[in-house]
Amino acid sequence: ALPMGLAFGVVSGLGPVAGLYSAVCTGIFAALFGGTATQIAGPTGPIAIVMASVVVGFAAEPLAVAGVVLLAGAIQIAFGALRLGRYISLVPYPVMSGFGTAVGCIIIVMQINPLLGQPPVRDTLTAVMVLPEQLGGINPAAVAVALACAFACVLAPRRIRSVVPIHLAVIVSGSIIVNLLGLDVPYLATPASLLPEFQWPPLLQLPWSEMWVAALVLALISSLDSLLTSVAADHATQQLHDSDRELVGQGLGNLCAGLIGALPGSGSTFRTLANIRSGGRTPLSAVSHSVVLLALLLGAGNLIHLIPASVLAGILIYIGFGIIDWKYIRRFPYVPRGGVLIMVTVWLVALFGNVVTGAAIGFVMASLGFVKRMADLQLAAVDVSDAAGEGSQLNADERRALEKSNHGTLLINLAGPVTFGAANRLYRRLANIAAYRAIVLDFTDVPHIDESGLIALENIIRSAGANNQKVLVAGLRRDIARAIIEFGLSPLLKSCPRHERRLDALEAASRISVEEKDAV
Repeated sequence: ALPMGLAFGVVSGLGPVAGLYSAVCTGIFAALFGGTATQIAGPTGPIAIVMASVVVGFAAEPLAVAGVVLLAGAIQIAFGALRLGRYISLVPYPVMSGFGTAVGCIIIVMQINPLLGQPPVRDTLTAVMVLPEQLGGINPAAVAVALACAFACVLAPRRIRSVVPIHLAVIVSGSIIVNLLGLDVPYLATPASLLPEFQWPPLLQLPWSEMWVAALVLALISSLDSLLTSVAADHATQQLHDSDRELVGQGLGNLCAGLIGALPGSGSTFRTLANIRSGGRTPLSAVSHSVVLLALLLGAGNLIHLIPASVLAGILIYIGFGIIDWKYIRRFPYVPRGGVLIMVTVWLVALFGNVVTGAAIGFVMASLGFVKRMADLQLAAVDVSDAAGEGSQLNADERRALEKSNHGTLLINLAGPVTFGAANRLYRRLANIAAYRAIVLDFTDVPHIDESGLIALENIIRSAGANNQKVLVAGLRRDIARAIIEFGLSPLLKSCPRHERRLDALEAASRISVEEKDAV
C-alpha cells in the first residue's frame, strides 16, 4: 500500500500524501462497514487516472475535485442502499478491457517526462505533443534510474517477492542508492503538511452538471473493482461477501477521502490476496494495515522528498504494462468483431480524449450491442407459418388443425420476451399478412412483454381488423393479460377470442377459415 499510495497519488495530480491518506480512509471504513472481511482498500490505477482527468478538468475550481469524490462516495452508498450490488458487476468485458488497457497506456505515457528527468504533465495528449521538445533535454541519470527500477520489478527473483512486496523493495533500495551516489535527478516535492486538511466544498456553488458524470464513473469503477476483489477473496477464503454492504463501506471511505482532500479508493485484489496469504481473516487485519500506514506517514512522511521521481516513474511504467489486457489483445483474431470495436474505441477515446467519456461511450456501445443481439434472438424465436413444416414444434393434432384451414390461418408463435429491441422489427415482419382469414397469436412461451411490445401487438390486431381478419389469442398468461389491460388495451383484447390451449385456437381458426372460404 505504501508505494502504491505514493505512486497513484502522484499520477492523480493530488500528490503522494493524498494517495497515502486514501489507503488509510478507504482501508478503515471498508473494513469496519464493508461486506468482505478480508478486503484491503486503497488507491488503484484506474481511479488515479480518472482523478487525474478530474483534477485537470476542474483546475480552476479545486474544491470541485473534492466535491466529485464526495458525490462518488454518496452514489456508492446509494448503490448499496438500493441493493444494486448484484448488478454492478454486469459490465461487459470489452468495456473493462478497453478501459484497463487505456489506464495502463496513460500511466506509461504520463511517466515519459519523469523518466526523461523532466517535469510531469497532466494528460497524455500534452505528453505526446511535448515529447520532441523534451527529448532535447534528457537527463541520462534519470533515464538510467527509471529503467533500472522497471527492470528490477520485472526480473526480481521469486524468493525476494515472497519476502517483501517488490514495489516497496524497489522504491526503498532505489531511493537509497540514488541518494548515496548523489545523482542529479528530480525528487518528489516536500509535502506542505502531513496532516489532512478538512474541507467542505460550497455545495450550492459547485458545477454539479459537470461533476455528476465524473462522479458516476468513479463510483462505478470503485464499486466494480471492489466487488471483483470480493469475489476473488471469496474463492481464496471459501466465504461469501455481502455486495451491498461492501458498496456502503467503500462509499463511506470515499466520503471521508473527499472531506480531507484524499484520492478515492476501492478494493485492491493484489493487496487483499496478500492479506489472505498472510493469515488475515477478519476486518482487524485491514484496520491494522491502515493504522500502521498512518503511523508511517506521520512518522516518516518528511522523507518523501528523498524519493527520486524517476524511481516512481520506473515502478509506474512496470505497473502500467501489467494493467494492459495483453491476453484479450492476443485474442483479437478470434473474438467477435463487435467486442474488439468496443474495446478499441474505449481504449483510444480514453487514451487521447477523456477517460470518463471513453467509459461512457463504452457502456453505450455495449448496451446497444446487447439490445441488438437480444432483438435478433427474439425475432429468431418467432415462428410464423401457415402450414406445419418439418421444423415445426406442433404436435400431431395441432398440425392437422392448421392444415385444415388450407393456408387460411397464420400461426404467429411468439417465444421468449417481447421487448422494445424486437417490437418494431416484429411488426415490420408481419406487415404483409392480408391474405389470411384468421390469425392465431400464440403467447404460450412468452414470459414478458414491455410497452413497445404491447404497441406492436396493438398495431398487429388493428391492422388485422382493418383487413376483416379474425385474431385469436392462445396461451395468454395472467401477468401478460394484466400488462395488456393496464396498458389500456382491454377493449382490443376482448375483441379477440381467447383460448387456453394452442390446439383450441387453431381448431377455431380453421373453422373460421373454412366457413369464410365456403361463403365466398
